[in-house]
Amino acid sequence: MEREWSPCRYHCPVHADVRGYIEAAAQGRFGEAIDIIRENLPFAAVCGRVCHHPCETNCRRKDVDDPVAIRHVKRFVAELQGAEGCTVHKPPAQDKARVAIVGAGPAGLSAALHLAKLGYRPTVLEKFPIAGGIPATAIPRYRLPLEVVQIDVDWIRAHGVELITGVEVGKDRSIQDLLGEGYEAVLVAAGLAASRTLPLPGSDHPRVHLALDFLTALNFGDRPDAGDDVLVIGGGNVACDAARSCVRLKPAARVRMMCLENEEEMPAWEWERREAEEEGVGIIFRRGPVKVILEGDRIVGLTTRGVTRVFDSEGRFDPQYDDTDLSDLQCDTVVIAIGQMANMGFARGSGLKAGPGGRLEYDPATHQGSLPNVFFCGEIVTPPGSVVEACAHGQRAAKAIHMYLSGKTIQIDDSLPPYIDTIQPETAEKVLKVCRQAIPTDPPQRRRKLFTEFERGYDEPAVLAEARRCMNCGSGAEVLTDKCAACLTCLRVCPFDIPVVTDVARIQSTLCQACGMCIAECPANAIIARGRDVGELVQHTAAALAKMNGREPKVIAYVCGHHAGAADWGGRVEGVEGVAEIYLPSTARLSSAELLHAFENGADAVIVVACPDAADRYPQTADRTRRRVNQARRLLQEAGLDGQALQLLEVADQGRQAIRAALAEAAGKTSAS
Repeated sequence: MEREWSPCRYHCPVHADVRGYIEAAAQGRFGEAIDIIRENLPFAAVCGRVCHHPCETNCRRKDVDDPVAIRHVKRFVAELQGAEGCTVHKPPAQDKARVAIVGAGPAGLSAALHLAKLGYRPTVLEKFPIAGGIPATAIPRYRLPLEVVQIDVDWIRAHGVELITGVEVGKDRSIQDLLGEGYEAVLVAAGLAASRTLPLPGSDHPRVHLALDFLTALNFGDRPDAGDDVLVIGGGNVACDAARSCVRLKPAARVRMMCLENEEEMPAWEWERREAEEEGVGIIFRRGPVKVILEGDRIVGLTTRGVTRVFDSEGRFDPQYDDTDLSDLQCDTVVIAIGQMANMGFARGSGLKAGPGGRLEYDPATHQGSLPNVFFCGEIVTPPGSVVEACAHGQRAAKAIHMYLSGKTIQIDDSLPPYIDTIQPETAEKVLKVCRQAIPTDPPQRRRKLFTEFERGYDEPAVLAEARRCMNCGSGAEVLTDKCAACLTCLRVCPFDIPVVTDVARIQSTLCQACGMCIAECPANAIIARGRDVGELVQHTAAALAKMNGREPKVIAYVCGHHAGAADWGGRVEGVEGVAEIYLPSTARLSSAELLHAFENGADAVIVVACPDAADRYPQTADRTRRRVNQARRLLQEAGLDGQALQLLEVADQGRQAIRAALAEAAGKTSAS
């Protein structure tokens, strides 16, 4: 089993290395950040806009101030890099079985990508003229522009995924046709592409719309007939999308939502509901529809009844009504948004068997239906969920298909490492408070009138500042107990009072804040950073110096990771001759011995770029860094060397240009001396 994960990674449905890509973004290494994201999440750009971000919900930073805005950092790097700026891992074409996938939504395309990386060349069939599923066809453009969806689709196709649009399986070709054409496995990822309706008297009126049809028509350029007084039945995210779209169609109209639930039970995500209310959408709680009221050929209202409960004692959906509590709500248009269902047309002529309740037979462990070579994934067999959950299920289905086609028993290991728990209050109090970067957003009165995107996203300085708020959970100190002398040094220097010393020191991963103070101070070198080897910094410093073959002085710059663009393990600084820059999560991790090793390995000068006291996220870091630099200078002078060859720069401006200018000036002084 692996070490504990950070909670952001554990709770992400695809288990993306959140800490890894946030750390890369914090250093301005955006290409690396998007590659880390896409290793697990094919729909990175889409999720940068519409993900429900359980990573943020479970971010330990929330116990200090506010969670890191992970989704917005992801959005920036995904859209900055585009499809062309991401690494494509396309293995050579292999003589493998052919796989057909029905549906080009997040689940289907994620499965296709996973299979392509395994050497298959999957074919994806999509009934719509565009790929992307609900994100492309029904999520409003003011939330998710089509060009953002296209970034992800293009990147997936670059891996050798064949996409055929405008083909409806079950109508144009059947599953049996596909099997007869030589496909050895078919994966159905058709999603929930149809709205559920209600058998209400009057619901066949042309101004009674089904939400998904309504939203899809808007996305394809039509303008459905929405009146001056709209009532949306439903309390979920699709209902919010429909209501907010009606506001934009007629900004002067009255638009209300009516749902069975009360305020706490309402299923829409909190921010969806808040944004709808900001735009003037009213919400009526605890009412259920009875009939559409007609006068001649006009809708004039909706008869409703009171709701006494929505869920039973076990939490199952089981609404109960008070038929003595009837009232009429005035409206001239009704939109029904009570949930989605599958269009089962794909099953025509397939030979697939239905189980109880008319649902197709499906084994969730193997993803197989009643035919062993027909598989299922996504919302067609799972409860309605999010884009990232669909991606995860598609990837799991691809693993099952690969095992099946390889002649193996389908057994997928879903076990996960444990994750680091919440930060303790006494520790949280000692962590530097840093305000979350505000999200630039159009005011409600402006966005009511436009179908263009209203959430502007971060610029580069905001992304760098926000990513640096990450506490690097799980990357802290680890004691090598066979080397520990129980000398109490770690206990003495830790600004968070985390180590416990008995026969040996112990540092609990759930508490450690990863400042690295104890690593640098331990006289026995008995403490390392999780995920790093003993002596790794010295090795990479030597490697960086070995690459510097010019006649200019060789300068190593150790840079605090809070500064933008720090290159991990010895990248050259653009525009500064003879300087190799090495990133450190914090200069608190840099020992006097490591500074001296740089000179032993051939450095003519060493520059330490640190944050001043007020700007450093860790208490005492600036003071400890000064002490170690001064100690190393004294040792250099005692050895007959120039102590001024070791410089400390405390740079408050963490931008790339400021760091480059400071390094250029410091390197110039070194050359002059």
